Amino acid sequence: MKPSTLLALLAFLTVSARPVGAGTIAAWGNDNQGQVSGAPSGADFIAIAGGANSGFALRADGSIAAWGTDFDGEISGAPSGAGFTAIAGGNSNGYALRADGSIAAWGDTSFGKVSGAPSGAGFIAIAAAGYGGETAYALRADGSIAAWGNNFFGQVSGAPSGAGFTAIAAGTYDGYALREDGTIAAWGRDGFGEVSGAPSGAGFTAIAGRFLGGYALSADGSIAAWGRDGSGAVSGAPSGTGFTAIAGGTYGGWALSADGSIAAWGNDSLGQVSGAPSGTGFTAIAGGSFTGFAIHSPEPAPLSFLAMGMVSMAALWRRKSRLSGRS
Repeated sequence: MKPSTLLALLAFLTVSARPVGAGTIAAWGNDNQGQVSGAPSGADFIAIAGGANSGFALRADGSIAAWGTDFDGEISGAPSGAGFTAIAGGNSNGYALRADGSIAAWGDTSFGKVSGAPSGAGFIAIAAAGYGGETAYALRADGSIAAWGNNFFGQVSGAPSGAGFTAIAAGTYDGYALREDGTIAAWGRDGFGEVSGAPSGAGFTAIAGRFLGGYALSADGSIAAWGRDGSGAVSGAPSGTGFTAIAGGTYGGWALSADGSIAAWGNDSLGQVSGAPSGTGFTAIAGGSFTGFAIHSPEPAPLSFLAMGMVSMAALWRRKSRLSGRS
């Protein structure tokens, strides 16, 4: 094999490789509106989000997949085209960020959930309240927070001012954000300690909202849980360290371990705990009201096989070159 031929083959294999982290969608729990059975097939999904009774995902090309209930256009109204970079599911509506950081909003328009979405570009993250919630949040590049929607409990007006926030999450009637030092800001309704119960201290690396409470990951990967403890949503959170991602639902949550396995706890009335898939290799996780979603990345064996094949071809080429030199 000529060097030029080998280099061409290597280039083909490089550009043909599956995007890092891309995979298939797993869904479990409540399926009354096709949240589980309607999940799209394919292995090129890179991000996932749960709405109240729907699911949303981004493909590697930045196009949006939406499934589940469509009472308010939360499915049929999802924007077409590619180039979206982030996705969030709300209560009967959805949100996405375009490549320039502008916000696309669709679905139920009550409380200004759609019309109130801020204009302009430069947003880097987005979050929305699911079951029963009517509020959304977005994070600007400078780390300042935009909030819109229902403000009955101060979910909008109570959002902290200033910059330097690094992550954002929405509970049903409250909001959460992480500061640069990993401390938690919480605002909104506090009937079950959703705000006052948020842990103090620094070093938190991820945050999630749920129905009447929240979850956060510490730097060591341990889980902090607060708010209402119905069905073990707080007390049932797994102990130990090494968790890498967290998601909240209604009366429970889900987390990813370092090996990509899923931990689930809380209410199991619709299989949202017992139905969580076993095995490893999951790369992202999200929660709907009573439904869990995850992305499973295919095993790397095929790529490893290709790599071994390339090494073997390179060895054969070198051997052939040496033999040619001897003749």
